[in-house]
Amino acid sequence: MPTYSYAECLQTAYRVNWRVSDVLGTHRFDRSRRWLPSQLSGTARISCLADDEKTKLTHVEMGAYAHLFGYVEEFIAPKMVSLAQDFAIDNRVAFDALVNFAAEEVKHMNLFREIRSLVDEAVGFPLALIGEEKAVARAVLGKSTGATLLLTAAIEWFTQLHYLTAFKDDGALDGFTKHIFKHHWLEEAQHAKMDHLETLRAFEPLTEAERDTAIDDLIGLVAAVDGLLQRQAALDVQNLERYLGRSLKEADKQDILAGVLCAKRYVFIESGVTHPNFQALFGAVTTAAQQQKVERALEGLLGAGGIPPRRRARR
Repeated sequence: MPTYSYAECLQTAYRVNWRVSDVLGTHRFDRSRRWLPSQLSGTARISCLADDEKTKLTHVEMGAYAHLFGYVEEFIAPKMVSLAQDFAIDNRVAFDALVNFAAEEVKHMNLFREIRSLVDEAVGFPLALIGEEKAVARAVLGKSTGATLLLTAAIEWFTQLHYLTAFKDDGALDGFTKHIFKHHWLEEAQHAKMDHLETLRAFEPLTEAERDTAIDDLIGLVAAVDGLLQRQAALDVQNLERYLGRSLKEADKQDILAGVLCAKRYVFIESGVTHPNFQALFGAVTTAAQQQKVERALEGLLGAGGIPPRRRARR
């Protein structure tokens, strides 16, 4: 299993630090290009759209993708502030690293709010996006720390995977989109490592019963994430219909919804929980029985979404 340090994360964070204005500048999205890589989009699963319409679907999907990142950062930032308090006097390096982690998440929330405005400007109307971020954040923070940190770990690691395997080398992708998520990736790389350290620390003193509670909470949180994805997938279909300027047949709506939801489940759940670094962390803090319990829950959830067999076979 990889090893990390707060000091190394902090120094790297200082070196790669950026401002929102540095990322956005005077850039605008290119509507002739895809805004989301094909690996993260539902377009490949959809047969009822022309190629130019599939490009527009990626515009809608990227708007939702960016929004959902800002959405989850609503609970990550306050959780890191809370955890930093444990180090306030005796370990200033860890304290500074975690406070900086929280500050960067707040910056990312501001970045994604700005991106929402730019997306709306580019598509010509305000995208319909799920709300209630604060209520969801409170609900997540009300769960066990171990569960919250494991959920965060999955998010941080899939952020790394998405940029390195999907955004980075996609020559057909909009350049501004790549620019945005490169900067997001640079800072999230440190967050993944610090969340790893905090998860190990959170689980270390737990009894078997407390670990069982954390696992039950994690299963509940992942199910809640899936509920949010279902809502946003339905809104993506509505947004696409408005963007295309035509009514979609009911059968086509269902085809698009199925493809978009399948992609979102891969993007926001499966690509995180199957990441090797998440798997190593999860294995270090859970028993075989607890791992099997989560596996069964995920199989039921992801299988219901029609995840391709080649992806399921990796787990």
